[in-house]
Amino acid sequence: MAQAEAPRCRRVGILGYGQLGQFLAGQLLARGPPLGLALAFVWARDGGRLEGLPPPLRLPDLRLLPQTEVDLVVEVAHPCVAREHGEDILAHADFMLGSPTALADPETERRLRGAAERGGHTLYVPRGALWGCEDIRRMDEAGTLAALKVTMTKAPQSFRLEGRLRERLAAGGGTRSVLYEGPLRPLCPLAPNNVNAMAAAAVAAPRLGFDGVRACLVADPSVPDWHIVEVEVTSVGDEGRALSVTSTRRNPAVPGAVTGKATRAAFWSSLLACHGHGGCVQLC
Repeated sequence: MAQAEAPRCRRVGILGYGQLGQFLAGQLLARGPPLGLALAFVWARDGGRLEGLPPPLRLPDLRLLPQTEVDLVVEVAHPCVAREHGEDILAHADFMLGSPTALADPETERRLRGAAERGGHTLYVPRGALWGCEDIRRMDEAGTLAALKVTMTKAPQSFRLEGRLRERLAAGGGTRSVLYEGPLRPLCPLAPNNVNAMAAAAVAAPRLGFDGVRACLVADPSVPDWHIVEVEVTSVGDEGRALSVTSTRRNPAVPGAVTGKATRAAFWSSLLACHGHGGCVQLC
């Protein structure tokens, strides 16, 4: 009797080879095969960062992606990658968007949602550092979510900011300072690498979205090796008599790092959940 052919591993490509990309690539190499996963390639905006990888795993040009037979592409580089290449990726594979701040641009969100629907592939948005994501999603679906605020506190050296926020951070003088407080959408292009957990909240609560979710960004030198994310949820109800839930997530981090230690494990768990949802946008 002929032996049954072993099922094909799900091939995963990684875009970005910073701290998070290196972690995910290492996990796929070390733990992927028993889970039915294989590392297909790694691509980086700076190709020189890939020199430590075997040549067959280096993708020099994203235009070669269709030749890789990849099933899932995981972006952990910068939101510009999704803006410039997301539609092409979704034409060939599922796409886990590690920089969901890209979706704060309405045109990018429209194009990526359309590409997922046309191609039958899934646009996955990982929870990252967002605690309580599933409860937020359920409340939003039920129409019981009235307000959602996410406050993120990090040491000044952990921020990668643009424009006026960079100037505000530099003017802080080493003291605790609120860099931004207001609607999420305008914040995303000013802190594209730092507020992805907030962007995940906007995806989890589409009735509020990027304009309705409130964001607060705090630089605090007294927490050099922690990333703190506070989520405040308020339900509909009589004034002063509504359900409210506040959670605080304290994530250990290497001083100066953009991503906390526990968030790496959260991304790996999200990657494992990226399978079988079809042409839609899906939290993972």
